[in-house]
Amino acid sequence: SEKDLVQKKEVVVTITDKGYIKRMDLKTYREQRRGGRGVMGSNLTTGDFVKQMITCSTHDYLLFFTSKGRVLWLKAYETPESERYSKGKAVVNLLSLKNETITNVIPVKNFEDSLFMATGKGIVKKISLKNFSKPRASGVKAINLPNDESDSLIDVQIVKKGQEVLLATKDGQAIRFKSEDVRDMGRVSYGVTGIKLSKGDEVVSLEILKTKEVLTITRKGYGKRTNVEDYRKTARGGKGVINIRTGEKNGEVVTTISVNENDSIIITTAKGMVIRTSLKNIRVMGRATQGVRIVKLQQGDYVTDLVKVEDVNGNGNGELDNQKV
Repeated sequence: SEKDLVQKKEVVVTITDKGYIKRMDLKTYREQRRGGRGVMGSNLTTGDFVKQMITCSTHDYLLFFTSKGRVLWLKAYETPESERYSKGKAVVNLLSLKNETITNVIPVKNFEDSLFMATGKGIVKKISLKNFSKPRASGVKAINLPNDESDSLIDVQIVKKGQEVLLATKDGQAIRFKSEDVRDMGRVSYGVTGIKLSKGDEVVSLEILKTKEVLTITRKGYGKRTNVEDYRKTARGGKGVINIRTGEKNGEVVTTISVNENDSIIITTAKGMVIRTSLKNIRVMGRATQGVRIVKLQQGDYVTDLVKVEDVNGNGNGELDNQKV
Protein backbone atom coordinates (compact mmCIF):
# COMPACT_ATOMS: atom_id res chain seq x y z
CA SER A 1 0.00 0.00 0.00
CA GLU A 2 0.95 3.65 -0.35
CA LYS A 3 1.35 3.82 3.44
CA ASP A 4 4.06 1.12 3.40
CA LEU A 5 6.16 3.26 1.06
CA VAL A 6 6.12 6.19 3.49
CA GLN A 7 8.78 6.24 6.20
CA LYS A 8 7.19 6.21 9.66
CA LYS A 9 8.53 9.19 11.60
CA GLU A 10 7.44 11.85 14.10
CA VAL A 11 6.53 15.15 12.49
CA VAL A 12 5.05 18.51 13.44
CA VAL A 13 2.08 19.69 11.36
CA THR A 14 1.20 23.39 11.58
CA ILE A 15 -1.95 25.15 10.43
CA THR A 16 -2.23 28.92 10.22
CA ASP A 17 -5.20 31.14 10.92
CA LYS A 18 -5.60 31.80 7.18
CA GLY A 19 -5.55 28.10 6.42
CA TYR A 20 -2.00 27.21 5.35
CA ILE A 21 -0.72 23.77 6.31
CA LYS A 22 2.74 22.19 6.31
CA ARG A 23 4.70 19.49 8.09
CA MET A 24 8.28 19.48 9.33
CA ASP A 25 10.59 17.17 11.25
CA LEU A 26 10.25 17.38 15.02
CA LYS A 27 13.96 18.20 15.36
CA THR A 28 13.56 21.71 13.93
CA TYR A 29 12.67 23.27 17.28
CA ARG A 30 15.28 24.38 19.80
CA GLU A 31 14.73 24.56 23.53
CA GLN A 32 14.76 28.14 24.82
CA ARG A 33 14.81 29.85 28.17
CA ARG A 34 11.61 31.36 29.55
CA GLY A 35 11.23 35.02 28.63
CA GLY A 36 13.38 34.49 25.54
CA ARG A 37 12.38 36.29 22.35
CA GLY A 38 12.24 33.03 20.44
CA VAL A 39 13.02 32.03 16.88
CA MET A 40 10.83 32.90 13.93
CA GLY A 41 8.67 29.90 13.16
CA SER A 42 7.55 30.56 9.63
CA ASN A 43 7.57 33.26 7.04
CA LEU A 44 3.86 34.12 7.11
CA THR A 45 1.96 36.81 5.31
CA THR A 46 1.06 39.84 7.42
CA GLY A 47 -1.80 39.20 9.76
CA ASP A 48 -1.51 35.42 9.57
CA PHE A 49 -0.24 33.24 12.42
CA VAL A 50 0.16 29.61 13.40
CA LYS A 51 -3.13 28.54 14.95
CA GLN A 52 -2.36 24.93 15.70
CA MET A 53 0.68 22.69 15.96
CA ILE A 54 0.22 18.93 16.13
CA THR A 55 2.71 16.14 16.43
CA CYS A 56 1.97 12.80 15.01
CA SER A 57 3.41 9.94 13.03
CA THR A 58 3.40 10.20 9.22
CA HIS A 59 1.13 7.09 9.27
CA ASP A 60 -1.62 8.63 11.44
CA TYR A 61 -4.96 9.82 10.13
CA LEU A 62 -5.61 13.53 10.65
CA LEU A 63 -9.24 14.40 11.40
CA PHE A 64 -9.98 18.02 10.52
CA PHE A 65 -12.90 19.52 12.47
CA THR A 66 -14.41 22.71 11.09
CA SER A 67 -16.06 25.71 12.77
CA LYS A 68 -19.36 24.51 11.28
CA GLY A 69 -19.03 21.14 13.00
CA ARG A 70 -17.97 18.97 10.05
CA VAL A 71 -15.06 16.53 9.93
CA LEU A 72 -12.73 15.78 6.97
CA TRP A 73 -9.81 13.35 6.68
CA LEU A 74 -6.19 13.30 5.46
CA LYS A 75 -3.31 10.90 6.04
CA ALA A 76 -0.50 12.80 7.81
CA TYR A 77 1.89 12.01 4.93
CA GLU A 78 -0.54 13.69 2.50
CA THR A 79 0.21 17.08 4.09
CA PRO A 80 2.93 19.04 2.24
CA GLU A 81 6.46 18.71 3.62
CA SER A 82 8.04 22.17 3.88
CA GLU A 83 11.02 24.07 5.19
CA ARG A 84 10.69 25.94 8.46
CA TYR A 85 10.43 29.33 6.75
CA SER A 86 7.97 28.36 4.04
CA LYS A 87 4.30 29.23 4.24
CA GLY A 88 3.03 25.77 3.35
CA LYS A 89 0.02 25.01 1.17
CA ALA A 90 -3.56 26.31 1.39
CA VAL A 91 -5.70 23.71 3.13
CA VAL A 92 -8.57 24.49 0.72
CA ASN A 93 -6.47 22.80 -1.97
CA LEU A 94 -6.40 19.59 0.08
CA LEU A 95 -9.89 19.50 1.66
CA SER A 96 -13.38 20.47 0.46
CA LEU A 97 -14.21 23.35 2.83
CA LYS A 98 -17.50 25.28 2.56
CA ASN A 99 -17.14 28.81 3.99
CA GLU A 100 -15.70 27.36 7.20
CA THR A 101 -12.40 27.35 9.03
CA ILE A 102 -10.45 24.50 10.62
CA THR A 103 -11.11 24.49 14.38
CA ASN A 104 -8.94 21.57 15.36
CA VAL A 105 -6.99 18.70 13.90
CA ILE A 106 -6.78 15.40 15.79
CA PRO A 107 -4.19 12.75 14.92
CA VAL A 108 -5.72 9.26 15.20
CA LYS A 109 -3.88 5.91 15.25
CA ASN A 110 -7.01 3.79 15.80
CA PHE A 111 -10.71 4.56 16.14
CA GLU A 112 -11.37 2.94 19.53
CA ASP A 113 -11.82 5.91 21.89
CA SER A 114 -14.40 8.69 22.02
CA LEU A 115 -14.16 12.35 21.10
CA PHE A 116 -15.16 15.13 23.45
CA MET A 117 -16.21 18.44 21.88
CA ALA A 118 -16.82 21.92 23.24
CA THR A 119 -18.41 24.99 21.67
CA GLY A 120 -17.84 28.67 22.39
CA LYS A 121 -21.25 28.86 24.07
CA GLY A 122 -20.31 26.16 26.60
CA ILE A 123 -22.06 23.17 24.99
CA VAL A 124 -20.25 19.81 25.25
CA LYS A 125 -20.70 16.55 23.39
CA LYS A 126 -19.18 13.06 23.53
CA ILE A 127 -19.17 10.79 20.47
CA SER A 128 -17.47 7.49 19.61
CA LEU A 129 -14.57 7.75 17.12
CA LYS A 130 -16.08 4.76 15.27
CA ASN A 131 -18.50 7.31 13.76
CA PHE A 132 -15.51 8.70 11.83
CA SER A 133 -13.67 5.51 10.84
CA LYS A 134 -14.88 5.55 7.20
CA PRO A 135 -13.34 8.57 5.47
CA ARG A 136 -15.55 10.41 2.97
CA ALA A 137 -14.07 12.98 0.63
CA SER A 138 -16.99 15.35 1.16
CA GLY A 139 -16.74 15.11 4.96
CA VAL A 140 -19.48 14.35 7.50
CA LYS A 141 -21.26 16.27 10.24
CA ALA A 142 -19.74 15.78 13.72
CA ILE A 143 -22.02 18.13 15.69
CA ASN A 144 -25.31 19.80 14.83
CA LEU A 145 -24.65 23.51 15.45
CA PRO A 146 -27.42 26.18 15.32
CA ASN A 147 -28.19 27.32 11.75
CA ASP A 148 -27.90 30.99 12.70
CA GLU A 149 -24.13 30.51 13.33
CA SER A 150 -24.57 31.80 16.90
CA ASP A 151 -22.25 29.05 18.13
CA SER A 152 -19.15 27.34 16.77
CA LEU A 153 -17.00 24.33 17.58
CA ILE A 154 -13.90 25.51 19.45
CA ASP A 155 -12.17 22.31 20.50
CA VAL A 156 -12.20 18.54 20.10
CA GLN A 157 -10.10 16.08 22.13
CA ILE A 158 -9.80 12.31 22.41
CA VAL A 159 -11.26 11.06 25.72
CA LYS A 160 -10.86 7.68 27.43
CA LYS A 161 -13.14 6.11 30.08
CA GLY A 162 -12.76 7.60 33.55
CA GLN A 163 -11.05 10.81 32.43
CA GLU A 164 -12.10 14.25 33.69
CA VAL A 165 -12.71 17.39 31.70
CA LEU A 166 -11.74 21.02 32.33
CA LEU A 167 -13.40 23.83 30.36
CA ALA A 168 -11.70 27.25 30.55
CA THR A 169 -13.18 30.59 29.51
CA LYS A 170 -11.75 33.78 28.03
CA ASP A 171 -12.57 35.80 31.17
CA GLY A 172 -10.83 33.39 33.53
CA GLN A 173 -13.48 30.91 34.74
CA ALA A 174 -13.08 27.11 34.66
CA ILE A 175 -15.17 24.04 35.42
CA ARG A 176 -14.00 20.48 36.17
CA PHE A 177 -16.30 17.46 35.80
CA LYS A 178 -16.29 13.76 34.88
CA SER A 179 -16.44 12.93 31.16
CA GLU A 180 -18.99 10.24 32.15
CA ASP A 181 -21.39 13.10 33.05
CA VAL A 182 -21.91 13.38 29.29
CA ARG A 183 -23.35 10.31 27.56
CA ASP A 184 -22.32 9.21 24.05
CA MET A 185 -24.39 10.89 21.33
CA GLY A 186 -24.80 10.50 17.59
CA ARG A 187 -23.37 12.72 14.86
CA VAL A 188 -26.52 14.82 14.41
CA SER A 189 -27.01 15.93 18.03
CA TYR A 190 -25.88 19.34 19.38
CA GLY A 191 -24.89 18.39 22.95
CA VAL A 192 -25.57 19.42 26.56
CA THR A 193 -24.53 22.38 28.76
CA GLY A 194 -20.94 22.06 30.00
CA ILE A 195 -20.60 25.47 31.68
CA LYS A 196 -22.96 28.40 32.35
CA LEU A 197 -21.29 31.52 30.99
CA SER A 198 -21.49 35.12 32.19
CA LYS A 199 -22.53 37.73 29.61
CA GLY A 200 -19.84 38.25 26.97
CA ASP A 201 -17.71 35.32 28.14
CA GLU A 202 -16.92 32.29 25.97
CA VAL A 203 -15.16 28.94 26.25
CA VAL A 204 -11.60 29.06 24.86
CA SER A 205 -10.33 25.60 25.74
CA LEU A 206 -11.34 22.08 26.57
CA GLU A 207 -8.78 19.91 28.33
CA ILE A 208 -8.88 16.23 29.20
CA LEU A 209 -7.11 16.10 32.58
CA LYS A 210 -4.24 13.60 32.50
CA THR A 211 -1.88 15.18 35.05
CA LYS A 212 -1.85 16.81 38.50
CA GLU A 213 -1.32 20.35 37.17
CA VAL A 214 -2.72 22.69 34.55
CA LEU A 215 -1.00 25.59 32.83
CA THR A 216 -2.94 28.70 31.85
CA ILE A 217 -1.53 31.31 29.46
CA THR A 218 -2.95 34.72 28.53
CA ARG A 219 -2.77 36.87 25.41
CA LYS A 220 -0.18 39.20 26.95
CA GLY A 221 2.22 36.34 27.72
CA TYR A 222 1.42 35.78 31.40
CA GLY A 223 0.88 32.32 32.80
CA LYS A 224 0.92 30.01 35.79
CA ARG A 225 0.80 26.38 36.81
CA THR A 226 -1.99 25.40 39.24
CA ASN A 227 -2.80 22.10 40.96
CA VAL A 228 -5.85 20.36 39.46
CA GLU A 229 -7.13 19.67 42.99
CA ASP A 230 -7.55 23.45 43.46
CA TYR A 231 -10.48 23.18 41.02
CA ARG A 232 -13.19 21.36 42.93
CA LYS A 233 -15.03 18.74 40.92
CA THR A 234 -18.67 19.64 40.25
CA ALA A 235 -21.50 18.45 38.04
CA ARG A 236 -21.38 19.77 34.47
CA GLY A 237 -23.47 22.85 33.71
CA GLY A 238 -22.41 25.01 36.66
CA LYS A 239 -20.63 28.40 36.56
CA GLY A 240 -17.30 26.90 37.62
CA VAL A 241 -14.58 28.64 39.67
CA ILE A 242 -11.95 31.33 39.04
CA ASN A 243 -9.11 29.91 36.94
CA ILE A 244 -6.97 33.09 36.68
CA ARG A 245 -7.61 36.77 37.39
CA THR A 246 -7.66 38.45 33.98
CA GLY A 247 -7.21 42.18 33.44
CA GLU A 248 -5.41 44.95 31.56
CA LYS A 249 -2.00 43.64 32.66
CA ASN A 250 -2.25 40.03 31.53
CA GLY A 251 -5.14 40.01 29.02
CA GLU A 252 -7.71 37.33 28.21
CA VAL A 253 -7.05 33.61 28.53
CA VAL A 254 -5.68 31.89 25.41
CA THR A 255 -5.81 28.34 26.75
CA THR A 256 -5.50 26.08 29.79
CA ILE A 257 -3.74 22.73 29.33
CA SER A 258 -2.84 19.77 31.52
CA VAL A 259 0.94 19.53 32.24
CA ASN A 260 3.74 17.79 34.17
CA GLU A 261 6.67 19.79 35.52
CA ASN A 262 9.11 17.87 33.29
CA ASP A 263 7.28 18.93 30.12
CA SER A 264 8.32 21.81 27.90
CA ILE A 265 5.99 24.14 26.03
CA ILE A 266 6.18 25.88 22.68
CA ILE A 267 4.40 29.23 22.55
CA THR A 268 3.55 30.89 19.24
CA THR A 269 2.61 34.53 18.75
CA ALA A 270 0.68 36.53 16.16
CA LYS A 271 3.92 37.92 14.68
CA GLY A 272 5.29 34.41 14.09
CA MET A 273 7.60 34.09 17.11
CA VAL A 274 8.09 30.56 18.45
CA ILE A 275 9.39 30.26 22.02
CA ARG A 276 10.21 26.94 23.67
CA THR A 277 10.67 26.79 27.44
CA SER A 278 10.70 24.27 30.29
CA LEU A 279 7.78 24.22 32.72
CA LYS A 280 10.29 24.22 35.57
CA ASN A 281 10.68 27.93 34.73
CA ILE A 282 7.01 28.63 35.51
CA ARG A 283 5.78 28.95 39.10
CA VAL A 284 2.95 26.95 40.68
CA MET A 285 0.38 29.47 41.96
CA GLY A 286 -3.19 29.49 43.25
CA ARG A 287 -6.26 29.95 41.06
CA ALA A 288 -7.10 33.56 41.94
CA THR A 289 -3.79 35.09 40.78
CA GLN A 290 -2.69 36.86 37.58
CA GLY A 291 0.29 34.64 36.83
CA VAL A 292 3.84 35.74 35.92
CA ARG A 293 5.29 36.89 32.62
CA ILE A 294 6.40 33.90 30.57
CA VAL A 295 7.08 35.62 27.24
CA LYS A 296 8.49 39.05 26.39
CA LEU A 297 6.29 40.30 23.56
CA GLN A 298 7.04 43.01 21.04
CA GLN A 299 4.60 45.91 20.86
CA GLY A 300 1.31 44.83 19.27
CA ASP A 301 2.19 41.13 19.43
CA TYR A 302 0.13 38.59 21.40
CA VAL A 303 0.14 34.89 22.24
CA THR A 304 -1.93 32.74 19.87
CA ASP A 305 -1.12 29.15 20.77
CA LEU A 306 0.58 26.83 23.16
CA VAL A 307 1.85 23.32 22.43
CA LYS A 308 3.00 20.92 25.10
CA VAL A 309 6.17 18.87 24.66
CA GLU A 310 5.89 15.82 26.91
CA ASP A 311 9.03 14.50 28.57
CA VAL A 312 8.38 10.90 27.57
CA ASN A 313 11.84 9.47 28.31
CA GLY A 314 12.55 11.59 31.37
CA ASN A 315 15.56 13.10 29.62
CA GLY A 316 14.12 16.55 28.99
CA ASN A 317 13.96 16.08 25.20
CA GLY A 318 10.25 15.49 25.10
CA GLU A 319 7.67 14.66 22.48
CA LEU A 320 5.16 17.17 21.26
CA ASP A 321 1.61 16.85 22.48
CA ASN A 322 -1.24 18.39 20.54
CA GLN A 323 -2.66 21.67 21.55
CA LYS A 324 -4.53 24.42 19.88
CA VAL A 325 -5.84 27.88 20.32
